[in-house]
Amino acid sequence: MLPYSLRPMDWDDLDQVGAMEREAFPTLWPPTNYRREMRNRTAEYLVCVRDGEYLTVKRNQGALRRLFRRNKPEPPGGRVVLCRRNKPEPPERRRFLAGFLGVWHMAGEAHIVSIAVREDYRRRGLGELLVIGAIEMGMARGAQVVTLEARVSNEPAIALYAKYGFHEAGIRRRYYADNHEDAVIMTTDALDSPEYRALFDRLRHAFDERYGEAVREYIQ
Repeated sequence: MLPYSLRPMDWDDLDQVGAMEREAFPTLWPPTNYRREMRNRTAEYLVCVRDGEYLTVKRNQGALRRLFRRNKPEPPGGRVVLCRRNKPEPPERRRFLAGFLGVWHMAGEAHIVSIAVREDYRRRGLGELLVIGAIEMGMARGAQVVTLEARVSNEPAIALYAKYGFHEAGIRRRYYADNHEDAVIMTTDALDSPEYRALFDRLRHAFDERYGEAVREYIQ
């Protein structure tokens, strides 16, 4: 088994996801508002969990831990306040996240809006695992195609997407605000076509053979 798993992003994941975004996209401004994304019914995020690894975090004094899954509302006002205690609450262990992926479902498309892996965890197949997750989510949600934009200079990412059947569909000129670099628009063929299904099944099987199978908790 691959010692990583994919599951839907939770409220408790937002700090780690924000930190990964800042590491992967240091010039991104403004940063993504993930609290808003959690309430966005068109958005779906996955996190890549490192099995058996945890972070110890200090709990917010006087606040309940949020255990809400995607599409479940935050408590009114954003938090529930408890009565004051004499002792601070003990630190909390949270699962360590190595990467994340964001998809917007709209107009028959599953559009990848963000994908990132921590720098120390790259070249372990996790980016490819997240791409597999995006395609599987698109198939499960009835999307016709999966689409994305990538920097024209990001050759490794473009090669990975091409491996999974993404092809160039156009260019967005001066798309990136930091350096006005162009973005290449990429899309798959129809997800329900026999040809694409056969390609994807073959690639997913090859990934499992190379890295080991990963638990996927996002298909319901």
